[in-house]
Amino acid sequence: MITRNELKNTVFHTAVIGGGASGLMCAGSFDRSKIILEHNAKPGAKVSVSGGGNCNFSNRFTAPSDYVSQNKHFCKNALAAFTPQDFVHLLDEQHIPWEERSNGQLFAFGAQAIVQWLVRRAQQANTQILTDTQALDVRRENGLFVVDSSAGPVRAQYLVLACGGLSFPALGASSFGVKMAQKFGLSVVEQRPALVGLTFPKELREPFKRLAGNSLPATVSCGKHTFTAPLLFTHEGVSGPAVLQISLYWTPGQPVTLNFLPEEDANAFLHARKNTCKTFTAALRGKLPGKTASTLLAGLPDDLANASRATLEEAARRLNRFSFVPAGTAGYTRAEVTAGGVDTRQINPSTCEVRSVPGLYVIGELQDVTGRLGGFNLQWAWSSGFAAAKALEKKF
Repeated sequence: MITRNELKNTVFHTAVIGGGASGLMCAGSFDRSKIILEHNAKPGAKVSVSGGGNCNFSNRFTAPSDYVSQNKHFCKNALAAFTPQDFVHLLDEQHIPWEERSNGQLFAFGAQAIVQWLVRRAQQANTQILTDTQALDVRRENGLFVVDSSAGPVRAQYLVLACGGLSFPALGASSFGVKMAQKFGLSVVEQRPALVGLTFPKELREPFKRLAGNSLPATVSCGKHTFTAPLLFTHEGVSGPAVLQISLYWTPGQPVTLNFLPEEDANAFLHARKNTCKTFTAALRGKLPGKTASTLLAGLPDDLANASRATLEEAARRLNRFSFVPAGTAGYTRAEVTAGGVDTRQINPSTCEVRSVPGLYVIGELQDVTGRLGGFNLQWAWSSGFAAAKALEKKF
């Protein structure tokens, strides 16, 4: 471990602020004297809890279309230069086991194995890692980047901002990266929680509260985007994979539509059972949990045999096209990622270097690049970190 005195008298090739996925990937991908400043007690804290502790580290089918950014072509170069297969190759070299699950999701059998390897790889590539160290400010001084930190000033020829977003505040997420980017004159796309649950408006919250904890398959739509996956009712609204996916595309004021019978035309289904089932509840048995069905159809007479056309149409609407305008999201404490960030139109897409500030690099979640649920965001951390590393490797 470097001492405070050694720190004071050392000029590093590169300083990396943030020891998360992108910072560790960058530091381990080129061999120059580097230092990582990490405010947590251990690096890779967010990686350690990803995928329920099993680390959904990538997705075999990763493509630029899986990402949301105001600069939609930005991610193409980095994704092409370092692919999911490239990361798998690195894991295979280290004999770290992994598996492919549904929809191309790639999982490790334990996140800690990946974190330990990333740390070891960075250290072997001439990187000092300072944990429990808070970056306080950044400035240019005598041609160098100077990071004022809780361990003292850190000087480097090049600086990488790998500070992440605002999600997971319990792991120390902060707005430091955005503030430093703005200090260097960069514009920022407004940040917001993403891959997060949506909350019901006040009038729906109470009647649906009784369903909290219940999960079922559903199709969730917003605008031109549609996802079919499990939906989970919460005390405040809805969550689960289908909702997390749609939250990436939702903007305040937009309606969200839930289809609780994604494989059925509810109107035709109910009409077909009008002569064989006396009640809606009986007709939906085996299709929907009883409590869910009764909540969705609350206020309608539970008399399918004698139901009017208007009643049937209203029941079908609630089952196939239940639309509401979310009050908001479940917030950063429950968000998988942060959407928005440093506007990538100011960043070289091949190197992640800031065009107006030579020597300054921005990578990972701090950029305005956000992937869908399913391993895409960690793949972006690897790809953007690698892109910066390959550029920095050529700097002397």
